Amino acid sequence: MIVLPIVERELRVAARRRGTYTVRVLVALAAILVLAGTLGFLTSRGTPSAQHGRFLFRALLVVGFTYCLLAGARATADCLSEEKREGTLGLLFLTDLKGYDVVLGKLAASSLNSIYGLVAILPVQALSLQLGGVTPGELARSALVLLNTLFFSLATGLFVSALSRDERKAMFATVFVLFLVTVAPAVCGFVLAAFVGPFSGPEQWIMGLLAFSPVFGLGYLLTDFGPAMRVPMWPFWMSVFWVHLLTWALLGLTCLILPRLWQVRAKKTRAERLQERLEQRLYGEGVQRRRFRHRLLDVNPFLWLAQRERGKPLYVWGYLAAVTGTWLWGRFSQGDVMLDRNTVVPSLLLVHSFFKVWVVSEACTRLAEDRRHGALELLLSTPLTPDQILRGQWLALRRQFLKPLLVLMVIEFLLVRQAFTTGLGLMCGVVLAADFVALGWVGQWLALTTKHLTQAMLKTLLGVLLLPWVFLFPVAWLLEESLRFRWPESLGNWSPFELRSVAWFVTGLGMDALLGWVWARRRLRRDFRLVAMDRYQPLPASGWKRWFDRAGSGVLPAQTRAT
Repeated sequence: MIVLPIVERELRVAARRRGTYTVRVLVALAAILVLAGTLGFLTSRGTPSAQHGRFLFRALLVVGFTYCLLAGARATADCLSEEKREGTLGLLFLTDLKGYDVVLGKLAASSLNSIYGLVAILPVQALSLQLGGVTPGELARSALVLLNTLFFSLATGLFVSALSRDERKAMFATVFVLFLVTVAPAVCGFVLAAFVGPFSGPEQWIMGLLAFSPVFGLGYLLTDFGPAMRVPMWPFWMSVFWVHLLTWALLGLTCLILPRLWQVRAKKTRAERLQERLEQRLYGEGVQRRRFRHRLLDVNPFLWLAQRERGKPLYVWGYLAAVTGTWLWGRFSQGDVMLDRNTVVPSLLLVHSFFKVWVVSEACTRLAEDRRHGALELLLSTPLTPDQILRGQWLALRRQFLKPLLVLMVIEFLLVRQAFTTGLGLMCGVVLAADFVALGWVGQWLALTTKHLTQAMLKTLLGVLLLPWVFLFPVAWLLEESLRFRWPESLGNWSPFELRSVAWFVTGLGMDALLGWVWARRRLRRDFRLVAMDRYQPLPASGWKRWFDRAGSGVLPAQTRAT
């Protein structure tokens, strides 16, 4: 008798997959780039070499924690809901398989690459031990926190996937749950401390609630506890224990509810009836719905297909109004703190991140869903051309995001101008608009060429938003050296901050133009019909991609030819 047969099968399949080996190389390369970038930044700031190890440890720990926390949304958020959509989950339960067989099998299949990625980060993080400032105990505790966080994120994704059916909703619900578990204990602790006051010790409230969150272990490792403070270790171990216990509880609950949720119920529940009523109001009723449909169809048929829900622009305006109201409340309650650089930069990054994820979601979802269901093949059999489909998709994005984007650019310009300079405010606005265009083009192309919607969204965000930061320091160095070589007398007029700002502007615009306009737009206009008709079949890999896959899997080109 084979114990956990699905786990064994999935591990055998993953062992023969090239991507299993490629992921380790890519993640290790990314960790090395973060290490090199942090060392370059510390050297340019004149930081003493005795502190380099501590800063590198913190940087890689934050990067690794973010990677582990979001692994559930990438790997497991759609593994069970996909089976429910395709109707194959019920076939598994027609055999003698139990709920834990399916859940653990899906966990093993979807989490292997994430675990390999984390294992690739840990040796690079161990280099901070050689530079000093980090103890072996801290390194071991950081590895424990990262593994615990990764396990919790994957279990959360499985639990949400068991309750969901739609891929995009499952991914966003997983991110929301992870964010809630990470941030909500801190918010509740501070609120209780504010109401209870110093009588009961507010720090005890906060510490007790944060023990249920993975962020407690991260904060404990990032804080410099001096020998004189004598901070005990028991809160750290208590947090690790509670997070681990919560993870197993989520897995156990998923194993229990999955066999009861795969059936398609003929009778609609009250929640489903309420959802249908809400959708009728969102799409319109009677004359209003027909009038709205005719108005969009006269402009572009695909525009109506992508914007049938009339309230989509209102959602973006509501988000922008909520963000603006929150900032105004902070301005009136906290004063000039909201105009400080240390407040403006994180606030704008948070607002931009959510806005850009929303843009990518809308750019990818429509084409990915239509391609998966074969609707694009039907559209292309009509007189509708690929250029008209792309134009309709862009009209839908413009209708939903353009006006809020212009308002956000004005707000960003005013804040950056107040905290920094007018030139940097203009550059931020231009880069925001360029990112919007690049995210639209790259998201549409990857939605057609990637099997899963989640993978298309993550690849778009990584390529357009994170890849420019990899080239930021080389571009800054080239800019400084070119000024020193060509105009050495003008180099003294540039501060290090101004040089990095110009390098960031050039790098961002260059990557947006290269990925969005040159690569994705050209391929969409040329190969749209080909990739739309060939469902789930990836395009032939280029020469460098095939070589990289062989190198990552340990197979040399000569061995491949001989085989």
